[in-house]
Amino acid sequence: MIPKLNSIVESIPEALSIFVNQIVYDKKSRGERVYTFSLGEAFFDIPHFEISDEAFRRGCHYSSSMGQPKLRERLSEMYQRSYGVRADPSTEILVSCGSKPILFMAMQAVLNPGDEVLVHEPGWLSYKEQVKLAGGVHVPIPYYDGVYEWERHLTDKTKLIVINSPNNPSGQLYSPKELEYLLKLAQEHGLFILSDEAYSDFLMPGDTFVSMAGVDTSKENTIVVNSLSKNMGMSGWRVGYAIAHQQVIEQLLKLNQHLLTCAATVLQDYMADHFDEILSATLPQAVETAHKRRAVQDILDDVGIGYLKGVGTFYFLIDVSSYEGETEELVRTLLMEHNIATVPGRAYGDSTADFVRFGIGVESLEDIEKCLRVIKSLI
Repeated sequence: MIPKLNSIVESIPEALSIFVNQIVYDKKSRGERVYTFSLGEAFFDIPHFEISDEAFRRGCHYSSSMGQPKLRERLSEMYQRSYGVRADPSTEILVSCGSKPILFMAMQAVLNPGDEVLVHEPGWLSYKEQVKLAGGVHVPIPYYDGVYEWERHLTDKTKLIVINSPNNPSGQLYSPKELEYLLKLAQEHGLFILSDEAYSDFLMPGDTFVSMAGVDTSKENTIVVNSLSKNMGMSGWRVGYAIAHQQVIEQLLKLNQHLLTCAATVLQDYMADHFDEILSATLPQAVETAHKRRAVQDILDDVGIGYLKGVGTFYFLIDVSSYEGETEELVRTLLMEHNIATVPGRAYGDSTADFVRFGIGVESLEDIEKCLRVIKSLI
């Protein structure tokens, strides 16, 4: 018998969306047609550029644990140009292997054992488990509590508020006034705000994204995390970044050095060399996806399925509360009997247990409508 394992890790469930997608992959490997609404990505047409022999050889070796300087400069320029955020590429930006580990490292950097972390539901399913792993206490805020009601969830143990704007999976976009209010809370109570901005470009013209770092210009209470995976449609490359005060970046750097060393050198160099060209190809596709979201919203209204209100990302959290059984049973039936893959809403919080996450980044509008009508017939 093996020795006892870490009890915290043992208590953490598998990431439910990844578990569902593994079943999808298995079904597809057997030649089955699976309608995939469980994936957390949009499929873009990505331009391809040659990698020179010199770049390949250079990419076979370690690079800066802060991230390649050229890529940090590109990210700084983009945040300044797109969101009006000034970030010193030499001291206020760190690049690593995707936004997931950076979110976790940010929690490790600011939390002491027992510190509480507020997460508004629906909250991306890894927040809760990362808080536990970092020694914190996850405190959920029900989805129906608006931003101006969050203060009543604060205690003397609260250290961090996690926001995701636009939200995965509701699509909620926080307004400038809401962000200013949250910054005021953070300043008054000595808190950090961890702002996950991975879906910042999945908005239609007229819907304006505001970065938390553009509100907290000193960055004294804010840590921004973003990803090239979502906005550039390159989820398999695992490149993400943090924007924060120099003192926070210094702590993230130490964690990155001990855990990961650096993001893949060859991929960082490739992105830095072709940054603007990739963005010019992918950003219009992100806007197209937002238009698609609006079309799916019309289909939901026509079919008669409710959903949480939102304007961004490529997800909906759809209301299946009229289903007579458990939501997990519905998800299982959809996947095993109808080859329709969704994710139970309970993965994103207890208050959203009567919902399912429905991602629209992969399937056509025709197939989306067909599958939504199947779901309507079951609920």
